[in-house]
Amino acid sequence: MQQVAERSGLAASTISKVENNQISPSYENLLRLADGLGVDVAELFNQQSNAMASGRRSVTRRGEGVKHDSPQYDYEMLCADLSKKHFIPLITVIKGRPTGTPPELLRHAGEEFVYVLSGSVDVYTDQYKPLSLTSGDSCYFDSNMGHALVSTSEEEAQVIWVCSRVTAPLSE
Repeated sequence: MQQVAERSGLAASTISKVENNQISPSYENLLRLADGLGVDVAELFNQQSNAMASGRRSVTRRGEGVKHDSPQYDYEMLCADLSKKHFIPLITVIKGRPTGTPPELLRHAGEEFVYVLSGSVDVYTDQYKPLSLTSGDSCYFDSNMGHALVSTSEEEAQVIWVCSRVTAPLSE
């Protein structure tokens, strides 16, 4: 566990809590954990993920994606049976936050695309003023920039969230 902690940059106590279902990691920490274990993030959810080199296809029926909840977001990972994807498609419910409390800005390697399906969200980054998006709006941004989405609807917002997966080979 200590080796995984060192390779992932996560505390061993955090990894232990995730392992024992005491906490639900953020998307960024899932990426770090996968890197530390030397696996594709899909393998954290589906040990039988498919890594075919060509001719790959995956179908996720409505509501049948792999679910992962965190304090800010409820994710449904689509096409989780495929590993070594260049991007990770998610249906995500964006939770609100108490008024006046700034969201925690997360960052990781890659790029992201968000398309608002329902409700409205504010996109916070550490380099731009907050951006308001409503149903039908979209935004593409660099994941290295601190970022967070917050629902500004009376109800939680739902988005299609696509994250590119940029990692260095484990040997580096």
